[in-house]
Amino acid sequence: MEITRTAPEAAAERIDQLLAELRGRPDRRAADLAEELIRCLVQLYGAGLTRIAAGLGADQLEDLCADPLVESLLLVHDLHPMDTGTRIRRALERLRDPGLEYLGVDEAGVVRVRLPAGGGCPSSRQAVVHRIESIVMQAAPEVTDVVVEAPTPALPLLQVSVRPGGPITR
Repeated sequence: MEITRTAPEAAAERIDQLLAELRGRPDRRAADLAEELIRCLVQLYGAGLTRIAAGLGADQLEDLCADPLVESLLLVHDLHPMDTGTRIRRALERLRDPGLEYLGVDEAGVVRVRLPAGGGCPSSRQAVVHRIESIVMQAAPEVTDVVVEAPTPALPLLQVSVRPGGPITR
């Protein structure tokens, strides 16, 4: 009777073979072997995480996402309990900017966010834009781009008055 191996068992066996070969042959194939080793490890860990996620309820899995490492592992293996939009909204809420508006993700994977009007010099606004882009990409690495819309600042009003001591004509 032949025992059928599971995918994680097969991955574990291949990892052992690759390690043995890397230890015995330090040649140019080492890099290729290392890449294959990494792929196998990711597959093995993904299978384990899938089993863990299946045994937990959605609420427990969501609680685990409070840990950034666990959350990133769930993202890598497409096991995150929250959809892309929910993850982005949650990440943007951490910025605590009440005027910031999440506009959504389009079919091409482009996220759109709108900054509130006014406030700040151009360099500080650019820092905010970079922070938003970074936070969104960390929360949803599957997105292709982040577009932050910043309203055009209003032109400053100039006060027009008569120069002191100048003539007044009517």
